[in-house]
Amino acid sequence: MKHKTNFNPADILSKASNRTSSLNPFLSSENSIQHQTIEIPMDQIITENNPRKTFNDVSIRELADSISQYGLLQPIVVRKKAGKYELINGERRYRAHKLLKSKTIPAVVKNVEQIDITKLPEIKLVENLQREDLSESDLALSLQELKNRHKETNEQLAKRIHKSAQWVKTKIAHAEILKETSLNSNVDKSHPIYQIPTSLFTEIAPLDVSNRKKAIDYLIKGLEKKGDFPSRNDLREYVRPLKPNKQSKTKPKLKQLELKDLKSKLAKIKEKISVLQNEKAILEETIRKYKK
Repeated sequence: MKHKTNFNPADILSKASNRTSSLNPFLSSENSIQHQTIEIPMDQIITENNPRKTFNDVSIRELADSISQYGLLQPIVVRKKAGKYELINGERRYRAHKLLKSKTIPAVVKNVEQIDITKLPEIKLVENLQREDLSESDLALSLQELKNRHKETNEQLAKRIHKSAQWVKTKIAHAEILKETSLNSNVDKSHPIYQIPTSLFTEIAPLDVSNRKKAIDYLIKGLEKKGDFPSRNDLREYVRPLKPNKQSKTKPKLKQLELKDLKSKLAKIKEKISVLQNEKAILEETIRKYKK
C-alpha cells in the first residue's frame, strides 16, 4: 500500500490569510510533476461538495477569453470516482471551458491513495480559503463549514487559524445571517445579498430576524439605486431604531405579588434583621470590653 500524504488543515489554514500559492499537499506542484496532464472529457467531470458557492460571471468570461487566446496555463486537478472524475481544484477554469463549449479540458489525475479520501471536502475548503478572488460571503460560509466539521467554538477556530476571536465571530455571524436568509426565502447564490461585505453584516447581526430582513432590503435597494451599498454609518443610523431596547428591570410592586411571595419576602427581611441584630450585639459587647 502506498504511503498517504500527511494532511494537517491547521497548518494550512494558519497561513490562509497570506493568500499565497496553494499549500495543499494534495494540490502542490511538487506532487503534480509526478502526474501526466491528460485531456478529460468535460461531461465526465463531477463538480460537487465545493464550499465555494458564488462565481463572478464577468471574471469567468475574462478567464474564458484568456484561455481562448493563450490556452489553459494550469490544468485542473481531479481524482477518479465511480467511473468519472471528481473535480478537486479548478472550478473557475472548468466553468470557463464550459462557457467556451470545450469538449475536453487538460487535467492532472491524482492517485486516491495519496491522501485520506474523507479529507477531500476539507481540502477543497482549505484551497478555497486561499483564493485571492474568494468573496467575503464564501469566506464566511467556508469558515462556518470548517467550524461545524470540527464542532469547534469560535475561540477554538480562531486559535487554530491564528486569527482573533472577534474576527472569527464577525465572519460566523455573517454566515449565519446568510444561511438564515437562504433557508427562509430560498435565495439564489447570484443574489446581491452575497455581495454584502462582512462590515455591514456586523451592524445587522444584533437585530431580530424580521428587522434583519428590513436592513438587508435597505442595503439592496441602495445598491440598485446608486450602484453601491450604503455606507456603514448610513446603515448604522438606519438600524438604530430597529435594535431591541434594553429596558431596565423594575421591581414589582407589593400589591402585584401573591401571598406566598409576600411571605417569602418577609421571611428574607426577618432573616437579614436577625443577622444585623447579632452583629449589633457583638459590636456592643466588643465596645464594652474596650471601655473596661
